[in-house]
Amino acid sequence: MRGEELDTCVCCMLLLQAALLQTGNRNTLTIAYYALSLNTANLHGNPFFNCFLSAVVEMPAYGLSWVMFRWCPRRLSVSSTLFAGGVFILIIQLIPAHLVVLSITCEMMGKFSVSTVFAVVYAYTAELYPTVLRNTAVGACSTASRIGSIIAPYFIYLRTYSVSLPYILVGSLTALTGLLSLLLPESFGMPLPDTISHMQSFPG
Repeated sequence: MRGEELDTCVCCMLLLQAALLQTGNRNTLTIAYYALSLNTANLHGNPFFNCFLSAVVEMPAYGLSWVMFRWCPRRLSVSSTLFAGGVFILIIQLIPAHLVVLSITCEMMGKFSVSTVFAVVYAYTAELYPTVLRNTAVGACSTASRIGSIIAPYFIYLRTYSVSLPYILVGSLTALTGLLSLLLPESFGMPLPDTISHMQSFPG
């Protein structure tokens, strides 16, 4: 009986860990995506061309996400691209004001990284949770995403206090979330779990 109780406790801990990390991931990811999208109008140069670049950069990002989803481990894909996106966003504030092209390139690379993760994380979320909870878990993570999309404009409003503040906050959150993603279990090549107890077989 004690062994069954221990298994139940381990399963609950795994489920709680996955829930907290995935909702945090989705929330931060959505904040970064919409903050970068909304900030396009504030970039130097032609706002229409910058908006065009912001949209075009998503096309190769979704192509890369397909490659990652087919052949790369989920945890490494999410963590590396999120961390890279955070680093690109943080670098922007360090670029001198006269290097406009370089700062726009870094912002677009940040958007590229975030867009790549955005496509991967949807399927990754579904793979992590057992069948009995999959719909509820995906719905909860989507709710966390929508909360992120509500919060995102307020990050841009922080420009009124300091132009660098949105970049510092979004970049730090994104990079930190990328590192925390390493704590998630790996689901690449694993059968979808049917029950909560099947989550124990996930490595990581």
